[in-house]
Amino acid sequence: MNKTVCLIDDDPLFRLIVERMMRKTDSDLNFVQFENGKAGIEKIKDLLVPDSDFIVLLDLNMPILDGWGFLDQMQSHLKNREDNISIYILSSSKDKSDMEKSKSYSMVRKFYHKPLSNNDIIEILDLGKKNM
Repeated sequence: MNKTVCLIDDDPLFRLIVERMMRKTDSDLNFVQFENGKAGIEKIKDLLVPDSDFIVLLDLNMPILDGWGFLDQMQSHLKNREDNISIYILSSSKDKSDMEKSKSYSMVRKFYHKPLSNNDIIEILDLGKKNM
C-alpha cells in the first residue's frame, strides 16, 4: 500500500530534519511539505487517493492558518468520508489544554512534543500502519 506523509510546519529546518529521519526509516514514503495550514489544506484534497495511507504531521502555531484552523477545515471536508488519514500533532507547546483540545478531533491519533526522536518517527509510521 502506498503511504504519503504530509508535514505542515512553518519551520523549514524542522521540516528538513523530519523528512530525513522519516526517509531513513522508510525510503519508499511519498513526502510532501507545507509551511502553513492553508497551503496544506488546499493540496491535501488532491493528494488523498483510495487505498493509500495518508499521515499528516501538524504543527499548531503557524501563520496564515494554524493547526486548529487546519483541523476544523479537515474535519468539515472529511465529514462522511472514509479516507485513510491519520493526523499527529507535533508541537513545542507544553500547555495541557492544547493536548486536551487535540483529543476532541477524531482524526488526531497522538500529540508529540518537539523535537521528535527516532522512536517517535518509528511509532508514527507503525501507528499509521495499524490505524489504517
